[in-house]
Amino acid sequence: MFSFFRKKPPVEPSPATSTPAAAPPVATPSVERALAPTAAAPVRQGWLDKLKNGLRKTGSSITTVFTGTQIDDALYEELEAALLMADTGVKATTHLLADLKRRVKESKTTDPAAVKGLLADAITDLLMPLQKPLVIGEHKPTVIMVAGVNGAGKTTSIGKLTRHLAQSGATVLLAAADTFRAAAREQLAVWADRNTVEIITQQGGDPAAVSFDAVTAGRARGRDVVLVDTAGRLPTQLHLMEELRKIKRVV
Repeated sequence: MFSFFRKKPPVEPSPATSTPAAAPPVATPSVERALAPTAAAPVRQGWLDKLKNGLRKTGSSITTVFTGTQIDDALYEELEAALLMADTGVKATTHLLADLKRRVKESKTTDPAAVKGLLADAITDLLMPLQKPLVIGEHKPTVIMVAGVNGAGKTTSIGKLTRHLAQSGATVLLAAADTFRAAAREQLAVWADRNTVEIITQQGGDPAAVSFDAVTAGRARGRDVVLVDTAGRLPTQLHLMEELRKIKRVV
């Protein structure tokens, strides 16, 4: 009677029964990130190293053109494509190909590998008349207008050039004359802040007016260089170039 109140004896596990092992804890993503070995921080390349790497890639793409067995129209077509892909430009590419064919004919070259040297000579002769040292101080301020299509890297190049000039001991003033592109002034202002230089801007102003204020301020403040950022529109750049000539004569 009332046997269900009786305390049942403990059941001993049989020898064949084993206690299941505890499941390993599941690592959450945050824990996995914490336990993961710390990756070495990538080495930041300087702008000169990036330029060298870019030129090395361009040179390798052109070099592969001269690995054929004969000099024919296919070689010149591949070379034309490689030069255009390297941003040589249509006019310069056309001139280089015509000059190269003349050199190949005059030298009676039959080895495609030798054409590479002839191309280097043609490029050197094309660029030689343009070689001119950048003289800072002959005119004060020296006004440099940076032109190019949208996305070519004008503002970034201005930032790098500003740093180079500042490290060389020159004083720089920036002019935000690109009043068309959205956030152009803000982007140039970031570079001015990074390089600790002054910047002349206007809210919705005319590019020529911004340039006039910048050149006037550069002369009044004794700056060595005024770097002018422009909009990526050819008519605007040509107009601004003419206005800068007038400004230099006025101020």
